[in-house]
Amino acid sequence: MQGMETSPCPNCFARSNLFKVIWNFPKYLFPCILGCLTVIQTLWLCFISSYKDEWAALIVLFLQLWIYINVFRSRTRIRLLTEDLYRISNMLHVYTIQKKKTLKIYIWVYCLFVTFVTVFFEVTLFNTGLIANKQQKLQNSELVPAHLKQHSLAILNCLSTFMSLVGNCFFATLLGYYCFVCCCMKQFFLHFKWKSELLIARQDYQRILEIYREMNETMIMIDNFLNFPIFTSVFNILASLFWYGYSFAFPPNADNVTNMCFSIGFVQYFVLLLITLSPAAAANQAAAMAREFVLSLPGWFPKRYGIIKVHVRRKFMHKTALTLWKIYRIDNSLIISAIGSLISYGILVGTLGECPKFK
Repeated sequence: MQGMETSPCPNCFARSNLFKVIWNFPKYLFPCILGCLTVIQTLWLCFISSYKDEWAALIVLFLQLWIYINVFRSRTRIRLLTEDLYRISNMLHVYTIQKKKTLKIYIWVYCLFVTFVTVFFEVTLFNTGLIANKQQKLQNSELVPAHLKQHSLAILNCLSTFMSLVGNCFFATLLGYYCFVCCCMKQFFLHFKWKSELLIARQDYQRILEIYREMNETMIMIDNFLNFPIFTSVFNILASLFWYGYSFAFPPNADNVTNMCFSIGFVQYFVLLLITLSPAAAANQAAAMAREFVLSLPGWFPKRYGIIKVHVRRKFMHKTALTLWKIYRIDNSLIISAIGSLISYGILVGTLGECPKFK
């Protein structure tokens, strides 16, 4: 994900240090771009402009850098999680050849959607007055020498391009991966009950408990290392939705192209919000149903009732769920609450902005 890991270097490349660096180049490219963008945006605020929206852009870059560091430190867990999902899939025999093809189609559709929206947003952004306003500030700035202004304009254009490009690619990749993991866990928990009924007929309760233990531990691992990055990403998404929605509803100097740019940004981040919270809420609901089934498992084996009850109470009484930084348990009501908060604050800020006192 975004240079977290690269495929193992082939033997023909591993013999030369230069070829080895070239092979691992994507691993170092993304953090370098993100660090350079943060430094350039900081210098821009210090020497050129100090508008609130550009401070917000710097805060977003710091959040992206913070999320990247957290996810980068967990890159080994990401690989282990993929192996765990593959092992559980083989235990339950969930994904047939047809389902695997369907899953690949969904992944390709998501990648194409993100690519199309990102490119369309970039093209629309450069035809709005937002970039022209920044260029005008740079031209009028007395802190930049006249012979450096042309080079500074080129740096500014690159900054504007890469800032939105890096943000879209980073969040789309991370949240797409989280959506994939949540969909897999949902399918596993739903398929677990059907698999358990077959094992009950064979009087094989140990296999049922083993499969549920694997799924339960995987669910805990997902929440342990992804709860903070997802919490920060959702916070950034909600802030972006508020900014795009408010800019579209109360534009200072807007034309059709600018309104289209704000609309594209709003739709993109709204889709990212849905693919983050909806699959996680569905996975939590399926996990709760599987837990209820396991708690009722002793009743299916009267002769082993005492042994199974002690085993279940000892290991599976704790509720496992996907959360946002161990604070919010993700469910469908959280989506409604988040959207309602955005609307409420938008109306409040819009009302205050219309008052002469606050103007």
